[in-house]
Amino acid sequence: MTDARSFVDELEAELEPYVAQVEQGDFVTAVLDGSFPRDGIRFVHTNHYHLLINDLANLNLYVARARSEEEMLFFHAMAAEEKNHFIALYYLTDALGIDRNALPSSEPNAACLVRTNYFSRLAQYGTAGEIALGILMNFPVWAAGAKQEARGLRENYGLGAQVEGTDALDTVILDRFAEATAGFKESALELVARDLPSPGSEERLRMAGRWAVEYEAMVWQSYHDEGLRTAEGRA
Repeated sequence: MTDARSFVDELEAELEPYVAQVEQGDFVTAVLDGSFPRDGIRFVHTNHYHLLINDLANLNLYVARARSEEEMLFFHAMAAEEKNHFIALYYLTDALGIDRNALPSSEPNAACLVRTNYFSRLAQYGTAGEIALGILMNFPVWAAGAKQEARGLRENYGLGAQVEGTDALDTVILDRFAEATAGFKESALELVARDLPSPGSEERLRMAGRWAVEYEAMVWQSYHDEGLRTAEGRA
């Protein structure tokens, strides 16, 4: 039987190119050199709001569908952390001049939601191990782009100020990966290990991990392409 840690380590190495694809991609590169229009950045984080709303809904559904105490506690902790992430998004959207009250009625862009919509599919048809593995594989891809975007926003767009009444910077949502994911991998491995003995599970798990990162990379490319279209009035 395949060991869960070995399986995950092998898959992480296999999917590592997606980290570089996002970190060195068109959107991150343009933000780092200051050439990406501010309206395009507002477009990105308006869609970030819709993405997080759907992620929160997905996580709460995972909690409801949990088949054991371990699964319920795992996904409940993830949902609680995602709520912190959601609050931090408001710090960023405020700094970008996006009206909080306008976010719920803003129109999401379908291309920016493909990753979260895939996780909605997993909520209906996937196992807890597939979901946990998809999240685990997705984290470093998202974090690679987010960390570099935060640096570009501070260097070129005047962000990085402390949020009044807190000890956080307005870009904290893009920088808090290590804090948000502390201890996550070990818990995720337990759920993956439960799936692995089932016939055909390795193939299904590998597909869930690969699709999670492929969709995440698509989202970051859409941030660039759709953000430019919107900023240039071509949307």
